[in-house]
Amino acid sequence: MCLLLSANILDFDLVKMPSQKEDSPRVLLIGGIQGDEPGGFNALNLFLQHYKILKGEVWVIPNLNRHSILRNHRGIYGDMNRKFKTLSKNDPEYSIIERLKSIVLHDKIDFIFHLHDGSGFYRETYISKELNPSRWGNCSIIDQEKLKGAKYGNLLEYSQSIVKYVNASALKDLHLYHIRNTHTAKEDKEMEKSLTFFAVRNQKGALANEASKNLPLNERVYYHLLAVEGILKTLGVEFKRDFKLTPRKILEFINDSEAVVQITPLITLPVMGLKKSIAFFPLPSKEIAQIPLSSTHYIMGLLPKNQDIVLKYGNKIVTQLSPFVIEFEKSAQKVQIQVDHRVEEVRLGSIIKVKKSFKVLPSNLRVNVIGFTPKGRAGVSEANYEISLANLIKKYSIDTKERQYRIEFYNGRKFAGMIIVEFEK
Repeated sequence: MCLLLSANILDFDLVKMPSQKEDSPRVLLIGGIQGDEPGGFNALNLFLQHYKILKGEVWVIPNLNRHSILRNHRGIYGDMNRKFKTLSKNDPEYSIIERLKSIVLHDKIDFIFHLHDGSGFYRETYISKELNPSRWGNCSIIDQEKLKGAKYGNLLEYSQSIVKYVNASALKDLHLYHIRNTHTAKEDKEMEKSLTFFAVRNQKGALANEASKNLPLNERVYYHLLAVEGILKTLGVEFKRDFKLTPRKILEFINDSEAVVQITPLITLPVMGLKKSIAFFPLPSKEIAQIPLSSTHYIMGLLPKNQDIVLKYGNKIVTQLSPFVIEFEKSAQKVQIQVDHRVEEVRLGSIIKVKKSFKVLPSNLRVNVIGFTPKGRAGVSEANYEISLANLIKKYSIDTKERQYRIEFYNGRKFAGMIIVEFEK
């Protein structure tokens, strides 16, 4: 299933995961407030794909600071996590902060859990350069021990419960979690500007979780998901996941070989394994806000780069597209393709697998198989040719393994769609 992503780079997605039993509590999970902290937004991206809520309700913002995530920058317009006390209406992120505040203060939200990546490993006393009180990695953060009057205000108890849950599955003693109380109201003027303290000031229970930047991404995600499970269990939210939680499985999910992205309904691309750049790629516009994007992942996005457009998966570059701007058809139609001598009806915008050869059967559309030129017939429709991998010029493949090729279809002067053909080994 592909999910439509917001075209506005100065915006974020809010996904609501209600259960069959609409019991409280209702928890808000947030990741990606700082764009160079991929543990949190990757964790919530996977949480949305692989967890189901059985009791209670969970709202998820996986990509709060989308534009900074795509640029791998802590904060394009400054640290977003320091904008919750006061903020000028002229700040470019003013509308994002106001929207988020309204969600935090929503009557249906009982508790906020905020994911970060921090340096080193927090310890209460100085042990070494990487283990000391000034480090933020692998700790559960509270602004104060209790929040009087809040529905879920026993912050220290919740933090203790999370730490116990996470540490039961810690990979090494070095990774063991500790509680960090910032005593924000008394002694931390910087933290007074933070998201969690905004929630606390408004009588909403809130905690932050930090995974260490010293760890590889899959292990950060592992600890974030353990912490999310810990707070949900502590608050009484019931859930199930469809996998065994291990760092190896997380790595497999992050490098999801089945991940796809749709550029309008007419083009579907694999996310993994594409070449660094793809030339003369059909697009409806050079303006990223005018290019509808949807994906199986919530951390996909587009960025302009000179005259090209970069496709991103979180902090990672998927590929760089050199646009061939053309008017797109409004909807996808189907064509007949002979795949390994079996005729199939295929919707434009699909990816198909081929063992030996394919042949696009004639229709009202002009066919252009990129990387195939029939002798003496350059520029004509390339329907009704049986094409094998040996007939294709490798430099025109879209993937690094040189097994994926694009078939483009045109209806007069309009782009009608694309089919990706992947030759199996």
